Amino acid sequence: MRSSEPRHHQRKRAREGEVGTESGDVELPPQLPQEKKGSACQSPPHSRAPPSPEKRTNSCAGEGDSDCVFVPAPSTSCGGGTSGGGGPHQERKLKQATLVSFGLINDASLFRKEIADRDAQIDELRERLSSMESRVAEAESALAASEAQLSQVALRAEHYQRVLREEMLRTARQAKSDARRALHQKHFELGQIAMWHSSGREVWVEGNRPKELIMQLEELSSRRDEVEELKKAAEKRVRQLLRSSDEDSMTPELQNALMESQEAMQLYTSEFAALGSSIQAVKQRQLELDHEKKAFLKEIRRVSDEDASEFMAVLAIGQGQRYVLMQLLGKGGFSEVWKAFDLQDARYVACKIHRVQREWSAQTRLHYRRHADRELAIMRTLQHPHLTRLYDEFEHGEAMFVSVMEYSQGADLDTHLKRYGCMREMEARLILLQVVSALRYLAAQEQPIIHYDLKPANILFHSSNASSLEIKITDFGLSKLIQSRDGPHDNPTIELTSQGTGTYWYLPPECFDTVATPRISNKVDVWSCGIIFYQMLFGRRPFAEGESQRRIWQDKLIVSSARTLRFPDTPRVSQEAKDLIQKCLEYHPSDRYDVHQLSQDPYLQRTSRRSTRSERPSSSLLPPSLPSSALAPTSVAEGKGDAVT
Repeated sequence: MRSSEPRHHQRKRAREGEVGTESGDVELPPQLPQEKKGSACQSPPHSRAPPSPEKRTNSCAGEGDSDCVFVPAPSTSCGGGTSGGGGPHQERKLKQATLVSFGLINDASLFRKEIADRDAQIDELRERLSSMESRVAEAESALAASEAQLSQVALRAEHYQRVLREEMLRTARQAKSDARRALHQKHFELGQIAMWHSSGREVWVEGNRPKELIMQLEELSSRRDEVEELKKAAEKRVRQLLRSSDEDSMTPELQNALMESQEAMQLYTSEFAALGSSIQAVKQRQLELDHEKKAFLKEIRRVSDEDASEFMAVLAIGQGQRYVLMQLLGKGGFSEVWKAFDLQDARYVACKIHRVQREWSAQTRLHYRRHADRELAIMRTLQHPHLTRLYDEFEHGEAMFVSVMEYSQGADLDTHLKRYGCMREMEARLILLQVVSALRYLAAQEQPIIHYDLKPANILFHSSNASSLEIKITDFGLSKLIQSRDGPHDNPTIELTSQGTGTYWYLPPECFDTVATPRISNKVDVWSCGIIFYQMLFGRRPFAEGESQRRIWQDKLIVSSARTLRFPDTPRVSQEAKDLIQKCLEYHPSDRYDVHQLSQDPYLQRTSRRSTRSERPSSSLLPPSLPSSALAPTSVAEGKGDAVT
């Protein structure tokens, strides 16, 4: 048995050379000769045999014997029993000379020092192990508590999501009901579509508000005509009285009559002017009502399409019913766009549901799917604050797939221009800056992208707040992906193999070349920027305004009219803005700006007011040397479906 004396006392005595009967005992290292199993006991093959137990006891009796160390006796004898009858815990003592004879140590003091050092290391490791075990126990306890808390949070989150789903479903049902109730009410206020019995054609029947304005306008016009006649009569009477006063002397009666006639003439003149102002106000209200009726007709078509959609009865789509369908935004030939609520990320999104028609041929299906996959592949890589982001995509049934995109609350630029006609130059420049920033990002990609269908209908206001002009560019269905480029600021080209697509008012002349296959670059988008900027400033497009898509293509109206660019006299626009438009609308692509050159134009780069009317000083949104990697990221608008081409 080992001594119960504290270990640090043992180490102290060992350093002083006072190894006792118990404290200096060590186990024989594995280098000691061992006896083979199953054979008779043999003496170790050394020149000197170990002394007998009696001699060992007598020679090591002294506690301070420096030539003596203690090792535990082997636990078993050669015959399998315990040696000396002491059992496995029996210890034996060997003199220093015996260990030296086995070649184990040369100096007992070094051996004792090593033992002390090892004991100190063992104690330190035990303390560290104890500390680590304590920390592990604490960590396991904290982990168990965290897991329990996480389980509670997961249950609570699942409950909240379930409640949120029910609430959003209730909101969606209420919104659909409110929309139909509002339509019913507006039928009486604005009018409705009725069937003309004799011809079977649909006709518009005016509602109460337009009728009231028509009646007010008729009354005001009638009264103005009366006042005009009275004013003319009063003027004639004044002229007659003035002639009479020249011929004869002015009598008091004549003077009073002249004063009364002049007073009446002034009253009629004032009333005539007031009636004119009232008539103009009524006409302005009629104009606003016309815009309201157009929006009402658009809502009628939307609700009608929503009622006819098979998704009217579908509450939610996606994995785990993630997207709650709120309302139909728009419908195209082969797709529907729904406003939806993302239960996982708690945000509104736009779900574009693509439908592959069953009656299509295999080739048509393959072509449509490739077209849609190319659009999604392009959007998947885009991370820019003025480009609509793609969040998710998944299959729905056997013949449909869904792309989930960023949702914009505002209307598109086309609706805004139809409503207000034109914009102030300051506002138009701000929108152009954002468009050019997005185009520069597209052109700076490793595989440059040409949007090809840039137009006001594809520029969305991200917020419904009228004071916010933040925009998002959407609809990459016709975009072109250029496979290679020579440098960061080169202008790579690609063959235009899809002639006849796009919106013709916004395409440059080279896109109408039917003799040879033209090569296009991002200068196509620059031309579109010039058309859009012109339209924002002057309220009309510079070429083929009022013409149909069919006639523009058949008669090549863009090719014939785009050589001459004219600017209206009103509204007044700065010369710098006109110069920029001219650079964007150069007939020959070689003379036209590319996207990089457009972004460097002084009109877009300036940071102080020059000659632009009503424009305040503002910082440039496009620094002169902004790398594409610095354009950090951050939609589909209401009423927007597929583009009609």
